[in-house]
Amino acid sequence: MICIDSDCIIDFLKGKEKAVKIIEQYKEEVMTTEISIFEILFGIYIKKDINEKEQFAAKEFFDSITVFPFDSECGEISAKILTFLIKKGMRIEQNDCFISSIMIKNGCERIITRNKEHFSRIKDIHVISY
Repeated sequence: MICIDSDCIIDFLKGKEKAVKIIEQYKEEVMTTEISIFEILFGIYIKKDINEKEQFAAKEFFDSITVFPFDSECGEISAKILTFLIKKGMRIEQNDCFISSIMIKNGCERIITRNKEHFSRIKDIHVISY
C-alpha cells in the first residue's frame, strides 16, 4: 500500500507527466486519506470561481481509490508524532502529521510526495519522490 499525498494528486489532476506516470506505476497499491480530500477540495472551493470540471475530476479520482479516515486512534498517533517533532525542533505541518498518522494506523509505510522534507522526519514513513 502506498499513500498519495495531496501535492501528487493535484499534479495528477493537472495532467503533469511525472505524477501521472508514478500513479500509473503504482496504481494497484495506491490509497489516500480524508485529509488529502480536504486539502484538494479546499483548494478548489477557495477560488473566486469554482471550476466544476476540477471539482468533478477530484471527486471522481477519490471515488476510484481507497480513502482511509482520520479517527480517534489517528488523533492519538498524530499528537505523539507532532509533539515528538516539536520537541526535537523539527516541526511539520499539522495536516502532514494527520496524513502520517492515518498511514501508520493502516500499515502504510510509503508515500508519494514532493514534500520529502517533512515526511522523511517521521520514523515509519518512506518517501517516494517524483
